[in-house]
Amino acid sequence: MPGKILMVEGAANPLGSTNERLAKRFDMEAVVGPEEALKAVRASGPFDVVLTDLKLAKRDGVALLTAIRTAHPQTVGILMVQRTDLDLALNAVEDGKAFRVVTKPASVDALTAHLNAGLEQYKLETAEQSFLEDTLHGAVQALTDVLSLANPAAFGRALRIRGLVHRLSKVILIPQFWEVDMAAMLSHIGCVSLPKAVLDKIAGGKDLAPDERRLFENHPTVGAGVLANIPRMALVSEIIKKQHARYDASPPFGARVLKIVLDYDMLLNRGLPAPAIFTQMLGTKGIYDPEILKAFETTIPVDTGYIRRRVTMRELKANMILEESIVSVDGMLLLAKDAELNETNIYRLIESTHSFDIVEPVTVLVPVSAI
Repeated sequence: MPGKILMVEGAANPLGSTNERLAKRFDMEAVVGPEEALKAVRASGPFDVVLTDLKLAKRDGVALLTAIRTAHPQTVGILMVQRTDLDLALNAVEDGKAFRVVTKPASVDALTAHLNAGLEQYKLETAEQSFLEDTLHGAVQALTDVLSLANPAAFGRALRIRGLVHRLSKVILIPQFWEVDMAAMLSHIGCVSLPKAVLDKIAGGKDLAPDERRLFENHPTVGAGVLANIPRMALVSEIIKKQHARYDASPPFGARVLKIVLDYDMLLNRGLPAPAIFTQMLGTKGIYDPEILKAFETTIPVDTGYIRRRVTMRELKANMILEESIVSVDGMLLLAKDAELNETNIYRLIESTHSFDIVEPVTVLVPVSAI
């Protein structure tokens, strides 16, 4: 399957028919300016290759490629330049910010050759990465399976947190997104050591006793320790360890993301409506990254109302929230109350029906916006 290409132009369709002919040869999306480019990356990225004009409004092509590659390091960047700007573009290649430079005007055949070279470079750069990530995904899946069996309530919360991180990624580029995604999935792995009663209190928005709070506050350190010796998980471990750190303590970007979504989820479980939660969070100083928090606020629908329904396993859909736990007729907990459903846990539940008789229908909350 051909790779995805993003073409970023400084003005509307300056390449004219060349652009149209390239679109027939490649899976290509064309946009004008850096803001539209970043929107495209968030909505339908990552792209294998980004072909961009050097001169763009507000930021140049080098800065755009730097922003994109910070979030998606394997994306290959190609710069289009006038001959008068060639030295600047070549410096970007030497610094590793771009793969190639194309001088304008360029023929369709020349651009085709450069794009094909970019796609091949992408394959080379991602071959080893894909192998490592597949291997690590297996390890992560094993750990999440352990968490789901040992502490379903913590597993359910981790799924909600990951869903909120993915929602945020649609409005901002998150640097090292793969690592942040893994950290969200494993944010509660340290909770395997916590008594069920403690997590039940947290899920219910109840206050913890001093000794219970000390136990809970230590779970990020425990979780980070579990991951510390796994190759290429050092940043994931650091994000998990500092998931409750204040913004003014300068934690990694991923930890700042987790701090916001974790606290939002906690306050939501205490019954606060979303507007009140953001008023409270925005009113603090030094706790949350203000830019991330403002971006996250835009991802929460204004109408956060829900309608209660009774559904069978086959009627479950993404974004529904369980108002009761899903259990087998023998009493085995399969997914805890308050979990937000997504494609992964729905698939797991459907697969479970082949091995267990499940008590159904179950009560769920359906977002009004989804009806």
